[in-house]
Amino acid sequence: MGEKREVVCPNCHSKKVIKNGKSNGKQTYLCKTCYSRFLLNREKERYPVSLKKDVVRLYNEGHTLTELSRKFSIKVQTIHYWIKTLNRKK
Repeated sequence: MGEKREVVCPNCHSKKVIKNGKSNGKQTYLCKTCYSRFLLNREKERYPVSLKKDVVRLYNEGHTLTELSRKFSIKVQTIHYWIKTLNRKK
């Protein structure tokens, strides 16, 4: 009947994932490795982790948010969020 499907984190590809409530009636999951919260079969495309790390690295090297926003065509607010979250994990 109910086929058990293996859930893998889209952020770090870990299999250490647990159910973590629902959002708009859809099951959400939490990765125990990188603490990313996600849905399966997400409609919106995500930015690759490698791009996020590159943008944060460039920011830490002295580039401004506006420069990075224009270069990568990503909103300043999104880049600011990445900087806050990725620098906190260090």
